[in-house]
Amino acid sequence: MSQIDRGATPKAATPEAAADSSAAFAEFLAEIRFRDLPEEVVQVSRRGIVDTIGVILAGSGTESVAAILRMLTRWGGTPEAGVFGSSLRLPAVAAGFANAAMGHQYDFADTHDQAVVHPTANSLTAALAAAEARGGCSGEDLLRAVVLGNEIACRLGLAIRGDLYDYPWTRPPVIGTFGAVAAASAILGLDPARTRSAFGLTLHQACNTLECLYAPGSEVRGLRDGFSVRNALTAAFMAAEGVQADHSAIDGRFGLFNAFFRGEYDRPGLTEGLGSRYAAADVSIKPWPSARETHATIHAVLDLRRRHAIDPAAVAQVELTVGRANLEFCEPGAQRRRPRSKMDALSSLPFAVAVALRHGAVPLQAYRADALGDAATLALADRVSWALDPAIREGTIEGGRVRIVLADGRAFETAARPAFGPPGQPLPPDILARKFRDCAAMAATPPDEGRIDGLLQVLANLEGRPVGDLVDALQWGEASRG
Repeated sequence: MSQIDRGATPKAATPEAAADSSAAFAEFLAEIRFRDLPEEVVQVSRRGIVDTIGVILAGSGTESVAAILRMLTRWGGTPEAGVFGSSLRLPAVAAGFANAAMGHQYDFADTHDQAVVHPTANSLTAALAAAEARGGCSGEDLLRAVVLGNEIACRLGLAIRGDLYDYPWTRPPVIGTFGAVAAASAILGLDPARTRSAFGLTLHQACNTLECLYAPGSEVRGLRDGFSVRNALTAAFMAAEGVQADHSAIDGRFGLFNAFFRGEYDRPGLTEGLGSRYAAADVSIKPWPSARETHATIHAVLDLRRRHAIDPAAVAQVELTVGRANLEFCEPGAQRRRPRSKMDALSSLPFAVAVALRHGAVPLQAYRADALGDAATLALADRVSWALDPAIREGTIEGGRVRIVLADGRAFETAARPAFGPPGQPLPPDILARKFRDCAAMAATPPDEGRIDGLLQVLANLEGRPVGDLVDALQWGEASRG
């Protein structure tokens, strides 16, 4: 589709639906221009786009993504949008599905630590696929859509009152799909009424439960953003064609919060300061792969190892004091100490601690399938024990303590504390650049240094270029991977 036919405005919503938060969101998406955005949130989102592209490239090299690309290639269709790191072009919905399915393969994408969402992996892939399908979009259009989509996702996540494990739903994809449809709707230029229908159509496709965190061998946790973006793009394109849906998708009797989160949310907070205060300015960049809940503990382990020059071969015991969130990443112990798959390893605190001790870092390569059986890492994981402190309740970046006991009887202890990544403690530019290059090296078809440099140059001046420049910089390699 090269042009979106807005057509006649759909029939007016009922008075009950008019009060729904989706009305304010839709007006926000229609009215806010790029020039209205604070520089702070633009810079955070630009950094998130760069980081997310690197993480997606890393995810392109996994077996589960290769399987999805084989399937999508067989299905074929109009070649509207590109798949990152290849020359493959697919229908926009399929390309968004594929690119987003790469984004969580190593649990390395950016995150809003309090909202518990991974916003940019959803908003970027949806917005870019929609931009290619629409045609004529600028990098400024794309950056604006990512900021606005991230803002919707972050506000939805922040409004939820309960903790992650208080509900059966996996919050990042359930919330992230609304950020994705917001970004796609912004790119397509939908009017407020059609945008509200897009939210309604998304409501009926939102899903993902915590079961994928516990089922050994499941690949769903790595692919979940693919489902979210596929469904969000479908909703946005349906709304663009004039399909009407619930205009009460957020606050309705059976809307998002009442259906998924028992109505336990801060409704006023959804829209207070919308357009003047940006939650998306607080998005963090992850320094290491694995669940964000594990990062404070990883930070403490790396700090102890460095300060005391700990030889991992001399470690007799690692004792963790954890809260409820990290307990979920420790038990069942036998499963967490011996992860069967990459996604199992990324959900394991004992394994992450062992990797940190083994390498003095948390390299992405340690989570490759061929590295999961590393004898030295598994021996260290066997020496990790934990105890629950019910008083620890600090959200995603959960505190606790780490005590490392050596074979000679010496012991070193420290409190777990927040890791690098938030805007107030950002990753240094050299670390961010190294993360990007390390991720790109894991791609199905790794780009050479010249291509990486060219891609980074496009991203550095994204708003001054057409979207096509970014698309061209992201496509290379074989047309399909069999």
